[in-house]
Amino acid sequence: MPHDFDSLLRLHPRGDAAFENEPLVSGHLYGGYTLALAVRAAARTVSPGLLPHSVHAVFPTGGELGAPLRMDVSAVRDGRSSALRQVTVAQGGSTPLLLTASFHAGGPGPDWQAPQPPMPAGPEGIPPDVVQLMGMDPFEIRPAGRYRVDGGAPTFAPMHPYWVRPHLPVPDDAGLYAAIVAFVSDYMVFAAAQVPGSPPPADTRGVSMDHALWFHRPVDAGGWLLYSAEATRVHGNRGLVRGTVRTEDGAVVASFAQEALTFAPRA
Repeated sequence: MPHDFDSLLRLHPRGDAAFENEPLVSGHLYGGYTLALAVRAAARTVSPGLLPHSVHAVFPTGGELGAPLRMDVSAVRDGRSSALRQVTVAQGGSTPLLLTASFHAGGPGPDWQAPQPPMPAGPEGIPPDVVQLMGMDPFEIRPAGRYRVDGGAPTFAPMHPYWVRPHLPVPDDAGLYAAIVAFVSDYMVFAAAQVPGSPPPADTRGVSMDHALWFHRPVDAGGWLLYSAEATRVHGNRGLVRGTVRTEDGAVVASFAQEALTFAPRA
């Protein structure tokens, strides 16, 4: 049954600047889920009119989806047009995520973007694919490349670019919109952090080491968005991915980068 993002990312106050989520499924903790919760928690503590413009996160430990996560938010700076928050996500004695989030009111100025790759086929003519997220199913994905999960894609097939839209309506909430973009920006990124054309063995494991996300303008995450990502450098067992989030008209609304660690399974 599809999940709606507002319920999946629901936060319960636990003090002036602390929140706890409401676990809906169990399994291994998906980094994008933790990232999205932290972004939404940070957004709850800033003045109206301030929108997130950058997020930087590291993932010190793993975690479990079935146990509550606690988000403690610290106000590093509060100004008239900007704010900075630090979020510590804790679960028991572990720390699945540490995050800093910057907010800004925006202002007048140019609106320019560098030339982008041609837009792929739109989502309307592409059938939906299977979402693999440890029991979570909050969005519809339509791959615009050569690989599909329901078509037997190899384990580390590069799934980008793909179109994404929430299954269910999303409330008009800038903090939730940003959290949704953060949630999806971590999806299938590990497969992109490999040498193109030279995938590792199927039993290879991987973890996200850090994740950065920049919001260039307000975004409506309730409609179709195109996520594209590709490796820019692989050395040893670390790979760096850079990506963009574009609307159907080709406007870049967000950019992201992630470094992933690849390793052989332990005996």
